[in-house]
Amino acid sequence: MKLLSLTLRQFRNHVSSGFAFGAASNVLLGKNGQGKTNVLEAVSYLCLTKSFYAGADATAVHCGTSMFEVEGDFVSDVNVRHRVRIVYDEQMRQKHFFINASEITKLSEVIGLFPIVVLSPENNSITFGSPSERRKFADLVMAQSSKAYVEDMMEYKRVLRQRNKILSDARGNDCSAVLAPWTEMLIRHGSAIIHRRNTFLNEFVTYVEKAYDAVAHNEERPSLRYVPQIDVSGAMDRDAIAAALHLLADRKQADERRTGSTLFGPQRDDIAFSIDGLPLREYASQGQHKTYLIALKIAEFWYLKERCAELPIILFDDVFSELDETRSHQLLEMLAPMGQTFITTTSERIFQGVRQWDDEHRKFYIRSGTVVLQEDAA
Repeated sequence: MKLLSLTLRQFRNHVSSGFAFGAASNVLLGKNGQGKTNVLEAVSYLCLTKSFYAGADATAVHCGTSMFEVEGDFVSDVNVRHRVRIVYDEQMRQKHFFINASEITKLSEVIGLFPIVVLSPENNSITFGSPSERRKFADLVMAQSSKAYVEDMMEYKRVLRQRNKILSDARGNDCSAVLAPWTEMLIRHGSAIIHRRNTFLNEFVTYVEKAYDAVAHNEERPSLRYVPQIDVSGAMDRDAIAAALHLLADRKQADERRTGSTLFGPQRDDIAFSIDGLPLREYASQGQHKTYLIALKIAEFWYLKERCAELPIILFDDVFSELDETRSHQLLEMLAPMGQTFITTTSERIFQGVRQWDDEHRKFYIRSGTVVLQEDAA
């Protein structure tokens, strides 16, 4: 998959910006706060229907205006073209998504059509942060590679909201009769999610091991492990997982009545990362955290490439500022055969001697939300 062109209108600090991209690497240069990351965010909107770091669409509307528009032309690996357009109206609080002029009514249907891998400073929380950040990482990889997983997640979240409302409204009182059908639905969809996550992570660990070795070039051995509330160490099928969730639900009844919220299910699970058998969060250096995170993203690329039968687009936001010159050059060499990449940076120095700018490899200078000519950027 490649993004041939991109147009931003009233998006962040870009009033009107247009890009014609190279098929290999595209480097966005400029000082901090000039709008480089906004370009990557716009690509994310076209591929994921949302920003990769901001929660509310309204925050992407250019100051003093009431809507934004992002449009791009994609070409698949088998040379099928798609014109993708997204429009957000702040006053109506509505987002409209179009592919080849046809509006997509269910935004979830877009996920996976234009596979994408994003690495940004916000991703540091995957290894440093809370379990929710690790679940979010795994869920997005799985969502881009499985429509069934997207449907299970959406239905699970709907049921969880309703179940939590019942518990909250009945705080301290017995609501078991009303709660029972929602508990059954929660377990049905929850067991599917846990089974899929467990299967995915058992497969994904081999991709991580290979990627870590390619990035680090040392003897360290990374690993990861799914840590749900129930034991899935054996070859548990969905029925066995559902039975275990039923037992857990029974044990949590009193606590749920007291807290007014659901205390079991995949929304409370974690993923444990380790190096040489030691927990990453407790023992790893900052350099090891960064290496592990880059390995996760390279592994994500390889996994999506196989599952989606398309080369994912890669977005690297301000990644090289935290790497020394040797590691930066190693990463650039690794990215070279991986398809189309978009990189933001404040300095062109790391590309000197390893990139020749041409139709395949292009650079863009961004200043105050505007693309400027090279001679004007000095």
